[in-house]
Amino acid sequence: MEIEHNGKRISLSGDELIIGSDPGAGLVLEGLEPRHAAVRKLGERMATIMALTDRANLLVNGVASKREAMPLLHGDVVKVGEHELLVINPAHPSGSPGTPPVGGRERLHDTLFGIPRRPSTRKPNGGKGPATSERARVDSDIHFGVVIAGFLSLTTLLVMLFR
Repeated sequence: MEIEHNGKRISLSGDELIIGSDPGAGLVLEGLEPRHAAVRKLGERMATIMALTDRANLLVNGVASKREAMPLLHGDVVKVGEHELLVINPAHPSGSPGTPPVGGRERLHDTLFGIPRRPSTRKPNGGKGPATSERARVDSDIHFGVVIAGFLSLTTLLVMLFR
């Protein structure tokens, strides 16, 4: 795996690459926190990136990271502060069956971390108003499904016990 910035490629040869303004970072970029983000290599075809401070601005393909590891695959675009990075795997056959399908990133995140990602629920007025109606509807649908599943399980158990 490699990270490309302004035409220069940095190889992920070690276990971790620190991105930040600290002169000791593996990738030094102006305008960032001293230790802004860490890229960790996972095998030959994948890595993860994680913001190291609460103030670190980090987007992967337009999705914000809030101090959680996000998977990086060949072709991903990472925005760190005002800098744009490209994830490259020189051995990746671009456009082959190994290219993740639409929605593959979310399924990969679920597989790696076991927690489904929810779409951003940014509130239009800076977070001071009620949750969006779409989010409330999704939460309501999930709650309703859990209640129905519990009721059906209990009913099945009672039928089996009193046969």
